[in-house]
Amino acid sequence: MQELCPVNWLFGKCVWQNVLFFYDSRGRLMGSTSRPSTRSDMEAIVLACAASKPELGQFRVADELRRRGIQISPSGVRAIWKRHELETLYKRVSAVEKHRSRTGTRMNDAQRARFERAEHRWELLKNAGVDSRRGKSDMRRRHLLIAAARAFYREGYKGATLKEIAKAGGILPGSIYHYFRSKEDLFVQAHNEGFKDLNAAIDQALANVRNPRQRLEAACAAHLGLLLDDGDVLAGFTGNSLVFTPNAGMLTKRLLKVRNAYEARFRTLIDVLDLPARIDRTQFRLALLGALNWTRFWYKKGKKTPSEIARELVNIFCR
Repeated sequence: MQELCPVNWLFGKCVWQNVLFFYDSRGRLMGSTSRPSTRSDMEAIVLACAASKPELGQFRVADELRRRGIQISPSGVRAIWKRHELETLYKRVSAVEKHRSRTGTRMNDAQRARFERAEHRWELLKNAGVDSRRGKSDMRRRHLLIAAARAFYREGYKGATLKEIAKAGGILPGSIYHYFRSKEDLFVQAHNEGFKDLNAAIDQALANVRNPRQRLEAACAAHLGLLLDDGDVLAGFTGNSLVFTPNAGMLTKRLLKVRNAYEARFRTLIDVLDLPARIDRTQFRLALLGALNWTRFWYKKGKKTPSEIARELVNIFCR
């Protein structure tokens, strides 16, 4: 099938419009009528590939063109895409989908499947506030952890499946093993990342506070700030484990190290408080952490802030 790639309608800056690509019955690119003689020609060819085959990445596009005598590196492909804000799969397919929604044409099954995975990744990163300054691998690992935290929280360790997590994370099931050795490893790393977020929040909250009681209030407020209002999916998942620890043998033992280290921070804060002798500081700590994490089940946004709840809980426990 011969098809004129719709460069001009998709990318207004293109000046080279007469690029023809030929496809076999399986939709594979077969050739082009001419080779680029100018930078504008090369840019138009790369953008034509994005328009006709948005699911292909920079390496695949460079390889396809190289087979037809058009020499460009993967980084060169990406540089052109970035100039037109098409450097991600989501952006490329979104641009094509917007045009096709107007013309009534549809993506094929392969394009639709990849678009849906990319859309999952985009939504996870956007809603969870993932730092775009992270490296690409770190970002993918982070949004897989977020997808896993949601699945484990909803289904439990035994009920959640890697297939479900992969789909929610926008990747193929086998790709999970590039980042995590096993389901157990994914579960533990999700907790570790959540505790990392909680510790960072407390460090920031305590930086300029000296009064012992105010320090405990600040730590509690930081803890609640991540757990409530969907502030941090991983921290919320971790906080839930402080209430409901899974009874899974070695898995539980792997969680205890980071969990105990986090609880030790509250032990230190409570030990320096001026409390009546009748108060058992261990029971104080355990009950306070339980109360903090249980707020997720009754909290309603708009009534009291995390800081107000933290102050009232500390007041109750310090009586």
